[in-house]
Formats: sequence, C-alpha cells, structure tokens
Amino acid sequence: MMVAGGRDSLVGIGGLIVGGGYSWFAPQKGFVADTVINFELVVGNGSIINVNATSNSDLFVGLKGGGNNFGIVTRYDMETFPFDKLWGGIMVYPASTAKAQINFFTNFTNHISDDPKANFLNIWSYKQVSGTQSIFNVIDYVAPVVAPAIYSDALAIPDLVSSTMRITNVSSLTDELSGTSTLDSRYIFVTTTFSNSAEMYETAVNISNKHLEPFKNTTGLVWSILFQPIPLIVSEHSVAAGGNIMGVDRSKDNLTLFLVYVTWLEASDDQKLTDAAYATVEEINAATDDLGVTNPFVYLNYAGKTQNPLAGYGEKNTEKMRALSKKYDPRGTFQKLVKGGFKIPGVETVID
Repeated sequence: MMVAGGRDSLVGIGGLIVGGGYSWFAPQKGFVADTVINFELVVGNGSIINVNATSNSDLFVGLKGGGNNFGIVTRYDMETFPFDKLWGGIMVYPASTAKAQINFFTNFTNHISDDPKANFLNIWSYKQVSGTQSIFNVIDYVAPVVAPAIYSDALAIPDLVSSTMRITNVSSLTDELSGTSTLDSRYIFVTTTFSNSAEMYETAVNISNKHLEPFKNTTGLVWSILFQPIPLIVSEHSVAAGGNIMGVDRSKDNLTLFLVYVTWLEASDDQKLTDAAYATVEEINAATDDLGVTNPFVYLNYAGKTQNPLAGYGEKNTEKMRALSKKYDPRGTFQKLVKGGFKIPGVETVID
C-alpha cells in the first residue's frame, strides 16, 4: 500500500502537507494535502481537536495549504492505495537540446490528463566546478511500464549523456533525487507560476541565464531552475476531495510551476546571489504579464522568505484564513508567538 508523499527522501511529510504538497501521484490524486482524511491538531489554547470532512470541516480546507497558521499537527490520517512499481529515473542532456526540451514539456503538460500515471520534472543546472549547464529530465511513470507513449518525444531527444531509467520503487527514486541535494551549502529558493507556454518557458530560461552570467565563477555555485507541470486535472482532484485553500482551481489553464534554486559555499556571496534569484523571478513575472500568461499562485513550499504565498491564494481564500484564525486561534498564538512560516495577511490578534 502507498500514500502520496514527497518526491525527495529529505522532504518531511509534516511540512509538505500543510504547504499543499506535490507528489508523483498528483495527476491521479491532487495535491498531497488533498489525500488527508483527518488532521489531529493542537490549537492555540492547548486543546486537541480532529479536523476532517465532518468535524471542524471549515478548518479542514484551511489546513490544506494554510501552513502553520492554525495549530500544530500531531497526526495525519491519509488515503492509502495499492501500488507496486514504477518506471522512472533521471535522463541528462546538454543545454544544446533546449528547443526539443521546451517542445516536449509544453506538449506533455497539456496531455497529462490523457495518461495521469505520468509525471515529469525538467531541471536546468549550471555548476561552477565544471563550467557547464545540463538539463535533467526526471521521469516517474507510476506503473511498471517501460517507455509509455506519452514520453515518446522525450525519449527521442538526441545527445543523451546519461540515464538511470529503470523499473523500481518509489523510495529508490526519491533516494536518487535526494542524492542530488547539496546539504553543506548555502541556498535560496524563489518561485512563481504561469500558464503553460513554450514562449514563456524559453523566456524564463533566457532570463535565468542572464542573471546567472555575472556569477558563473562563484566558488561552489550551482544555479538551477525547475519547471514542473500543474495540469488542470490536479485541481479537479482537489475539488473532488472537498477543496483546499490554495486557489489553484481558479485557473482555467494548465500551469507551469517555476523555481530558481541556487546553492553556494561562501557567506560573502549571500546577498548578491539572493538578490539575483529574486531579480530572476521578478523579471519572469513581468514577462508573464507581457505574454498574458500570469498566474498568482506561489507554491508555499518553494517560496522565498520575502514572498507572500498566502496572498497568492486569492482574496476570497485569504479572507477565509483570517476567519479561521479568528475562530480557532483568537489570541493569535500562531500569528505572533510562532515566528516561522508565512503569516496570514491582515489578521487582527489579541497578542501584540
């Protein structure tokens, strides 16, 4: 049996879920939070409550993407489903295959609903130590089927450098992805979302490369950008499961989630690389406006410290969160005394 969970073995299920969570099963199940049946929650007055579709049901929606704003989750009960093996791994290509990569990604994102067992991540990564940029295609087909037709164009991309594709289990693939993480580095994440578009994808790559250029010789630099599909079928599953607070279902388009994540070694490089990452996303957001593909969703689990993901859920959902905070945390314990996480904009609290 299986539950929907993280795609990297280093990801903790607790934070993943209250941030929404995206799993390899998203095209079949929605966000990870959508698969929760019950939350056991300690609220601000110390009471322990169950939050589900029939008990505290208003908060059930708010906890699905609302972060740590309503209490401390001490237990999750989650949907389970039968699962055996998958076909997956990482295929590495030179940056010269860019055009084929862009065409595959945008076409794939528009057709995941035809085969919701399919999932895909596209990562561009520049490493200072080698002075090269490579493209990593992370494939996960959640059935033991080699080379399903939905990946045919990806498998036809020439100049393959390496491949780990195999029939395996989920933990093997999540371990492989965690092995790409640089745990002893300094880092920054900044994210945005836009409607699926080949032109916008190419524009985002060009903007990222422009902001990367001055820092290519920075000691230990790894500058990566990630493109992740969020097809309409994901939010359709969310709605069918009772809904969440993230507002992705407002979109009428298939979406692309974009992340710039940068790692480096020296504290002296902190400010300039942080500024460069934010500037990359700021310019990409301006380009989405120009191309008419803007989407307000900011994925909480990828958001930078100064981003405002909860505001990106839409004013209607933000107002719901304010009301939930007033009802379940009237003193504002989780707005004022808990310092971490993204706070709900405009909440009035008793605690100063």
